[in-house]
Amino acid sequence: MSTNELNTVLSVDAPNAVLRGGPGRSGQLVERYYRTDERDATVKVRNGNSYDHFRRESEQVVDGAGRTLRVFTWTHRTYVAE
Repeated sequence: MSTNELNTVLSVDAPNAVLRGGPGRSGQLVERYYRTDERDATVKVRNGNSYDHFRRESEQVVDGAGRTLRVFTWTHRTYVAE
C-alpha cells in the first residue's frame, strides 16, 4: 500500500489497529486497518457470509503514517448460521 493510500485509510474513522493475514474477499492475503476499543484482545469482522477473527499480538505495534497501530493476527473464520 502506498503512503498516499495509507494516509487516506487512516483519515477515515481514525483506525488504531492493523489486521494482518487471513483470506480477503477474493481469497488473497490482506492487511486491513480497523478501529477497535483499546481494551480489545480479539476482533471479529464481517466478511460476506462469514466472520474473520483476529487476536492481538501482545504489545506489538507498527507506525502507520504517524500513528501507533496495534497489531492483530488472523486466527480463524466462522460462518453465519442460516
